[in-house]
Amino acid sequence: MFSVRRYIAVAKKEYLELKRNKIFFLMTILAPIVLYFLFAFAFSLEARNIPIGFADIDKSALSRQLIDKFAAATNLFRVKMVTADYKHLEKNLALDRLRVIVFIPNDFSKNIKKGMPTKLQVMIDGANPVYANIVGSYVGAVLSAYQSDILADYFLRRQEGGSGCLVPIDLSVSAWYNSAFRSEDFVIPGVVAIIIMFFPPIVGSISLAREKETGSILNMYCSSITKVEYLLGKMTPYVIISYINCLLFIVFTIVFFQVPMRGNIFYLAGASLFYVSASIALGLLVAVLVSTQVAAIIITTIITLTPSFMYSGFLVPLSNLGDNALIYSRTSPATYYIDLIRKVMVKGATFVNIRDDIMILVFICIVLYVGCIKLFKKRLG
Repeated sequence: MFSVRRYIAVAKKEYLELKRNKIFFLMTILAPIVLYFLFAFAFSLEARNIPIGFADIDKSALSRQLIDKFAAATNLFRVKMVTADYKHLEKNLALDRLRVIVFIPNDFSKNIKKGMPTKLQVMIDGANPVYANIVGSYVGAVLSAYQSDILADYFLRRQEGGSGCLVPIDLSVSAWYNSAFRSEDFVIPGVVAIIIMFFPPIVGSISLAREKETGSILNMYCSSITKVEYLLGKMTPYVIISYINCLLFIVFTIVFFQVPMRGNIFYLAGASLFYVSASIALGLLVAVLVSTQVAAIIITTIITLTPSFMYSGFLVPLSNLGDNALIYSRTSPATYYIDLIRKVMVKGATFVNIRDDIMILVFICIVLYVGCIKLFKKRLG
């Protein structure tokens, strides 16, 4: 029979042990906060002040207009070199002093004035493919704007003051939910999920593995405390501390990084409790199966950190994953919490939109704790 009194006694005893070990206590509270800020400031999907050089062979008013278009792209490009010496630009690209080279041929303006197609060569440093893709999209956007100006001028001259349209297609593109394309709105909510899935499970696994390693768990074997009372009581202080940390992270995300909270924060707070509980249960499950702290730390790190980064949709969309990787991602609580926190904060999702994510988190949490209780043996060997 489950006894609330014995459960509270175990939880109180675990809290007092945690409090006595001041270094471990401070790590439990402060280390996740430090990691949160380290990760939050480090991850960015934006490229700013990209050093760009121009091999301007044409040296015309139109080529100068193109260069000015890049220079006017606020905070995106920094024009460092404009020269006719292509070899010099190529050398600086190899030395990482430039990230982009734009080659403007000598017939650039002549072909444009005649209404003929002209070739423009752009070379991007592709050593970092992710960065190169971002830079390439920025270059394409600037060139598209410049081309629209040229087309408007061309059709205006062809119509000779007529009332027809200047450009055949007037494209209007609008981005919902994140119109400024701030990477913080996408990355920082994911960082909250990553930190909670990384550090709390390690702390929880160390707690149980330490008692196994030192032999102090024998006191529990000889007592009337049941497995359920012992495991739930042992994890309760860590769940409470990690949940408070999670709520702090959400506040930091809103206050320090200006990520909007468009949805109901109470839905997010409720879902966060199940996510924290699931992450602690994952570490507890590892500790139930191993007998040393070192083994608990290594195994917990492998099964939490890698799936959270690579298979949860944190940086790589789930649609980009292969079939096998997608199956693996569906077993990670981080996959559902990242989807949920982004929907609530950035898109203002209602309960109906996040109901499936919450139900899966609850299901994972129950399965993990039931698994811990079933696999834990209250005996030696």
